[in-house]
Amino acid sequence: MKEKVLVLLGLIVCLLLIVGFATNGLSKPETVQGNASDQEESKHESQEISDIEITLNGYSVKDENEEELLVKVDLTIENKRESTVNFSLMNLTLMDSEHYAYSHESNVETKGILGGQISPGRSVSGEVAFIVPRDTSYELVYTDHFRTGQLFFPIEVTD
Repeated sequence: MKEKVLVLLGLIVCLLLIVGFATNGLSKPETVQGNASDQEESKHESQEISDIEITLNGYSVKDENEEELLVKVDLTIENKRESTVNFSLMNLTLMDSEHYAYSHESNVETKGILGGQISPGRSVSGEVAFIVPRDTSYELVYTDHFRTGQLFFPIEVTD
């Protein structure tokens, strides 16, 4: 009987240790606040290429860590063609002042779904997120790979 009690106590201690380690590992990591404060800009700048109108509705900039920023860009894509358009986030990059380009981050929670097929005369709105090194200015670049051409939207970061 004494052996069963000791085994039971040992199992309870092991269970408590496992639960303790599991809950400690699941806690949210602390975010390190850098120099740039959270920033949101509301902007309505539209540009058109190959009968696709892209409108920059606004953007937000938040500290990701000491060296990086999370930039979320809110866009509306309107198809002005007579045929369906396939829009891909792979056509969007964020370029820093040193001309390095960064692709979108798919593991960041954003509003809406940008991309896919857009029927004639229809539009879709949503956000696309980028994690980029700290800088004071960026350019959102849309590249039309099939018809050659690019659109540029400036994004300014204030300290």
